[in-house]
Amino acid sequence: MNANEYAEQVVNEFITDITDHLFLSIEQDDKKMRDYTTNVNRYGLDVLNKAIGFKVKELLNLENCDENKEPKSKLIKSYTRHRIN
Repeated sequence: MNANEYAEQVVNEFITDITDHLFLSIEQDDKKMRDYTTNVNRYGLDVLNKAIGFKVKELLNLENCDENKEPKSKLIKSYTRHRIN
């Protein structure tokens, strides 16, 4: 495997679980977590989490793959995995 093939592999693996990575980044940042909690209280957990998941797909122009029911983030119970179009 050359450098470009390796780079493509790791980027694709990251993109696959981008939603989980995003929720982990919220958990690990105090300000983001406060804002997240405020918005959960305002809109509801399911509404907010679905909106975030949809925006990941929409803004990054990704395709849905499958569902992962074992996220690393504690903020979600499952998430849709993605691939690049």
